[in-house]
Amino acid sequence: MRNQSTPNTAALRLGGAGKIKAMRFLGISLPVLFFAVFASYASAIEYGDFGGRPAYPRADNPRTESIFVHTLNPGDIKEEGVLVVNNSTARKTILVYAVDSTPATDGAFACEQLAETKDDVGAWITLAKSEVTLDSGTNEVVPFTIAVPGNASVGEHNGCIITQEKVEKPDNKSGVSLSFRTGLRVAITIPGELERKLEIAGFVVTPRNDGGFLLQPKVKNLGNVSIDADVRVVTKYFFGSTLITHGGQYPILRGDTSDWNFELKKPFWGGWYRSVFTVEYDGNPEAGVGVKSGKNLTLLEGPMVWFFSTPTTAGMAIEGAVLLLIAIILVLCWLSRRRKNWIKKNWVEYEIKSGESGEDVKSLAERFGTSWKLVVKANNLQPPYALQPGQKIKVPPAKK
Repeated sequence: MRNQSTPNTAALRLGGAGKIKAMRFLGISLPVLFFAVFASYASAIEYGDFGGRPAYPRADNPRTESIFVHTLNPGDIKEEGVLVVNNSTARKTILVYAVDSTPATDGAFACEQLAETKDDVGAWITLAKSEVTLDSGTNEVVPFTIAVPGNASVGEHNGCIITQEKVEKPDNKSGVSLSFRTGLRVAITIPGELERKLEIAGFVVTPRNDGGFLLQPKVKNLGNVSIDADVRVVTKYFFGSTLITHGGQYPILRGDTSDWNFELKKPFWGGWYRSVFTVEYDGNPEAGVGVKSGKNLTLLEGPMVWFFSTPTTAGMAIEGAVLLLIAIILVLCWLSRRRKNWIKKNWVEYEIKSGESGEDVKSLAERFGTSWKLVVKANNLQPPYALQPGQKIKVPPAKK
């Protein structure tokens, strides 16, 4: 099973077959990953100023500039070559060898170590040389053959051509020595009844200790060829607008189950959220490695997952202030409505007398022990609040 972390499409496409650094501790190579095996430009795949690329790319398939792509029958033998390049300022000895592919623990594609047993494409490849020594700024083509066994199964098979700097360990010295290596994918398709089929294997949202979440979709390749799939996880607020979208395009290898760990930071506002997982891929059996015809796309939709998040400290402070303001407004509205009901029930009608001096809003308010603004509001008077003889208005009841 391949566990894939938060995607970065640009990083995944860096340098064609990817840039890998392997570490050797006291002569034991640690596993390393090969990222981004599907870039399309033709420059050498390099790490530490050396690398390689296919020596004989085909004009009809741009993918062959960075990947060895062939359709071969059982028993076929294919002549090929890898161009090894030294762009450093020093003379280097570079190891060249073949290995099988393996599910990656972070990314889309990985290559096994030299010491691991070769059971697939790595065992089909025979290189003319196991190492080359190159002066600064030079290159050399290392020929190799791909001999497909007669019992090879229909579908896609993957392996790698590795270029790795040869580092001599000083005698009688312990410690760590670094050995850089790069990988080129070798994709061999055995013709027959090809099947391109993906299945959603699960989707969970897991809380993290820092308040964030891991969005963990899982897809299984039920077919016999690798498939480039567009994986999307869309997280939305409770009311429907989008919070964030995770995903990208990932190759899912034959017979492999891929899962991803997309990191969602703790939402600022908190509340209920829902995440939806979708996968889109080309179901055309004739589609090649990394090819999408766009005519036979299949869309899979995973389950919708609801989850609750508390707000951040700043979000909680803002929400608290807003709630307090709303509470104050509600109390003021309640008091105002209560006052209106009391006025409607208790104030009495008063008729403005003719010829009486000082009969205006202010004097009436003073006479009845209230404010002139309240008199104006209770009677819906309009500026300049002039009172006419015979006009009837509401005033507080006379004090006993």
